[in-house]
Amino acid sequence: MNTNPNKQTPTNVEISQPPTDSVSELAFSSKANYLAAASWDNEVRIWEIQSNGSSVGKAAFSHQGPALCCAWSQDGGKVVSGGADKAGRMLDLATGQATQIAQHEGPIRCIRFVEAENSSPIVATAGWDKMLNYWDTRQQAPIAKVELPERAYAMDCNNPLLVVATAERKILIFDMASPTTPFQTIESPLRRQTRTVSCFLKKDGYAIGSIEGRVGIQYINPQQKDKIFSFKCHRDETTMKSILYS
Repeated sequence: MNTNPNKQTPTNVEISQPPTDSVSELAFSSKANYLAAASWDNEVRIWEIQSNGSSVGKAAFSHQGPALCCAWSQDGGKVVSGGADKAGRMLDLATGQATQIAQHEGPIRCIRFVEAENSSPIVATAGWDKMLNYWDTRQQAPIAKVELPERAYAMDCNNPLLVVATAERKILIFDMASPTTPFQTIESPLRRQTRTVSCFLKKDGYAIGSIEGRVGIQYINPQQKDKIFSFKCHRDETTMKSILYS
């Protein structure tokens, strides 16, 4: 949102044919103006965003329960998702075909492509069954499994950095050179349940957000501990406009 009161606030544009229930996750493609959304109406939808902000529906596929997460492939040609039906699914935009690529014993809360650049696609899934699984999308069985200390709530990857946040405020950090063993496990600096995780582009740290509206900036190298801090997002309602600071 525009925080400069001297500039006109942009007009909000609603997505065409939006989900009919709560949205679990949004993901923009890095290769095109495409937006994917997973929602509690069991659907994953993809729109093309036009230059004027309007949107055109491009594709959709379904889970047998609420869709809880979604992510794009590096080449922008595929969308993966996980759901309360305990399944991970993948849509190929070129063919329009959706296939199941993963299976857990509980709902899949997090999903990401985690392969290195120009490598064969590898998908990581983390769920409420306290498991982190790695999948070659061409195979039916996971190529590796990791038992987590608690239910997975958030995950992000910027190879070789993978960060998983679980219940009880645990944060597990993996180097994808050794993807089955976390090299660091810490307790979140935030007091409430972790809601989201995002790895830095420089791959030297990550940001976490909690349900209390706080954000933590974390660095992996102990020599950068002076850069670690947290802050609270808040709204300014003193004017006619609602301004969000973060």
